[in-house]
Amino acid sequence: MNSNPPIDSLPDSTSNSPAQPTRCGYVALVGRPNVGKSTLFNAFIGQRLSIVTPKPQTTRGRILGILTKPQSQIIFLDTPGLLESQYKLHRTMEKQISTAARDADLILLLIDAERPRDRSKLVHAFLRQARAPVVAVLNKIDLLSLTRVKEESAAIKDEFGLESLMPLSALRGDSVEDLLNHLETRLPLGVKLYPDDMIAEQPERFFAAELVREAAFNNLADELPYAINVAIDEFSQRNSKTYIHATIYVERDSQKGIVIGNKGERLRTIGHQARLTIEEFIDAQVYLDLWVKVRPDWRNHDRDLNEFGYQ
Repeated sequence: MNSNPPIDSLPDSTSNSPAQPTRCGYVALVGRPNVGKSTLFNAFIGQRLSIVTPKPQTTRGRILGILTKPQSQIIFLDTPGLLESQYKLHRTMEKQISTAARDADLILLLIDAERPRDRSKLVHAFLRQARAPVVAVLNKIDLLSLTRVKEESAAIKDEFGLESLMPLSALRGDSVEDLLNHLETRLPLGVKLYPDDMIAEQPERFFAAELVREAAFNNLADELPYAINVAIDEFSQRNSKTYIHATIYVERDSQKGIVIGNKGERLRTIGHQARLTIEEFIDAQVYLDLWVKVRPDWRNHDRDLNEFGYQ
C-alpha cells in the first residue's frame, strides 16, 4: 500500500526539513519461457544486461540489475522461465526462481499475450506458493488488437485470480514507465542498498560469457543451443586490448563439429558477433579467443553444474 503523504502535507522545499524518505526493494520477474522477461528487464535498466534470443530457456540463472532514481532504488531479479524439469540443470533453474521469489518484496508476473494459457498449471502452482505481493502484466500487446487485449485481460484475470493486469509491450516500451512508477510506489521504505552509479552485481566476465552464449544461441539450430555452456578461462588486459579466453562446452563430439562448422566458419561467426557485443558492453577493444570442448552430459552432473556456477 502506498504510504506517501498527501501532496499538501509535504514540506516546503526551501525549508530545512529532512529529505523525503527513499524506497528500496527487490522485484523478481517471473513467467514462462519467452514471455519477454529479459526484454522488460533490459528496458527497466536501460542497458542490455540479460541476453535475449528467440529460443526459450535462454536465461539460466538469476540476473540482478539495479535502477536508481532520486527517491528510490529498484533491484530487479531476472529469472529463468517456469518449466518442467528434464535435466538437473532445470532443477537448478527452478531453485533460482524460488530463491528470487523468496527474496523479493514484489513479484512481477509476466503473461504472454499471444500464449496466455501456455502451461497454465505451472503459473497456478507458482502463484499458490508466492509469498510476496504479485503485480501482473500482459506483455506483447503490440501483437494483438485492442479488442483482443481487453478480452484476454478479462479472461486471464479470472483464470488466475488476479486483481489487476497491466497491458504493455516491453519491446516497444509501451507503458513501461507507467509500470515502473507503479512498482516504485509499492516498494518498502528504506535506504538504498547500492551506490547510485551501480547497475549490476555480476562481474564483467560473467556478462562476457553470457554474450558468447547469446551469439551461439543465435547461430545454432534445433536443440543444440540447450546443450552448450560457456566458461571464461581468462579475462585480462593485454596492451591496449581486453583479452578473453572462452570455452564453449558441448555434450557430444558430433555437437563440437556443428559448433565449429565447415573449416571453422560457424565458430568464427559466433566469435565475431560475440566480440562486437562484448566491446559495446565494456566499451573497450576485445581480443576473443574462442574454443570448443566436449563435457559429456554436463547438464546432469553435479560436478559440472557446480563448476559452471549453476548450484
